[in-house]
Amino acid sequence: MMEKVLCVCVGNISRSPMMQAVLQVHLGASFLVESAALSKELAGRPANHRSVACMKERGVDLSGHISRWIGELNLYQYRWIVCVGHDEADKVRSALGAGSASVMVANDNQGGIPDPYELGLAGYRDCLALLDQVMPHIAQHISGARIASTPDR
Repeated sequence: MMEKVLCVCVGNISRSPMMQAVLQVHLGASFLVESAALSKELAGRPANHRSVACMKERGVDLSGHISRWIGELNLYQYRWIVCVGHDEADKVRSALGAGSASVMVANDNQGGIPDPYELGLAGYRDCLALLDQVMPHIAQHISGARIASTPDR
């Protein structure tokens, strides 16, 4: 069975779509990585044009991305939920209650992934560079936890 991972940011138009694309590459085809927003107001919007441009430079097409609100998702379908910051993680944990998903903060020891929204294309490139540094560690944690929880055959 394919394991599901959710990437969460405030609007699901900048950081989490980029995080989703980078993490999917690191986790490979046995995982399905999705993304969603904490803000209901931004649901239904396309990815920010700077996210699209930044990822296009890498050969990843985000032009079809449409933001989703976590309130419309069954959060219990995800084994791991990766958030861009501590505030977002707290809100996800609150929504889950005593849920079974493992909620983590990307770049936890540095306070998360800063929002590039006001910083122009250079800020989005910096955000992607940070995701490139952080996502291999997140993928390793997720893959390691999966292997550790798989019974011997």
